Amino acid sequence: MGDEAPDRATAGSSASERMHRVLQLLDTRDAVSVTELAHAFAVSEVTVRNDLATLARQGLVARIRGGARALQRGQSEVAFDVRLRVQEDEKRAVARAAAAMVDDGEAIGLDSSTTAFYIALELRAKRELVVVTNGLRVASALADAPGVSVIVPGGVLRLAAMSLVGDFASSVLRTTSIGKGFFGARGISLDRGLMDLNPEEVRAKREMADVCEQVIGVFDSTKWSRTALLSFVPMQRLHAIVTDAGAPADLVQQWRDHKVEVVLAELDPEAVSAHPRTSRGFDRKEVAHTTASP
Repeated sequence: MGDEAPDRATAGSSASERMHRVLQLLDTRDAVSVTELAHAFAVSEVTVRNDLATLARQGLVARIRGGARALQRGQSEVAFDVRLRVQEDEKRAVARAAAAMVDDGEAIGLDSSTTAFYIALELRAKRELVVVTNGLRVASALADAPGVSVIVPGGVLRLAAMSLVGDFASSVLRTTSIGKGFFGARGISLDRGLMDLNPEEVRAKREMADVCEQVIGVFDSTKWSRTALLSFVPMQRLHAIVTDAGAPADLVQQWRDHKVEVVLAELDPEAVSAHPRTSRGFDRKEVAHTTASP
């Protein structure tokens, strides 16, 4: 049902770990089968069906004969807290590298992506920083940071992304000037730039990007081989991309050939092995080493 197969590293794992791995797989492929999951997890097919049934009840996957598939456009998006844990190590590394690009005293924009949330955690020690965001979880991560002022434009709540979208934000952004804007994406290509799925979210990203002097894409390496319904920033508007070191070398070079800076963030293997994942994920101590384009 896809090019990538589950690995045996998840054998003997708990139900929550198995379900997390299923969501990771469906973030990069269309479907998974009960048979392949049972083999990979070293559990019975009955156990796998129970896991998939639980995910379906939570609105995170769609059941199909013999397995489960990723939700299609127009269906519920994977909940924010679940997406936080998908590619968590990579997102945290990207966040550290992106935060290093922010100086005290700047005004920056963060969208409502999970990578932006991790960037917010890295910015808490900044001084005289102004952050404009439509992400409620992003704003809450900075709410008690003494040196950071947070501006939330307002709008209608989108629960799936914990974001505010709509006309209220438009009027505020039209009178706002932002130095650097950091944007997550569901897909990327030279022809279409940064892409995402939800039309309201895409509109909010476009409007924020329009008032940014520098537009910076921030996403993990799985997004390089994906596409999405709508484009919100063309290649010509991108100042830089921050991604993890797993990004395809040939695609990275193509962007660098088009004069877009690409920063590759590497995880510290010792930090990753020494600090296992947690459900909240706030106690990790990763070191992001960055390699920028020449």
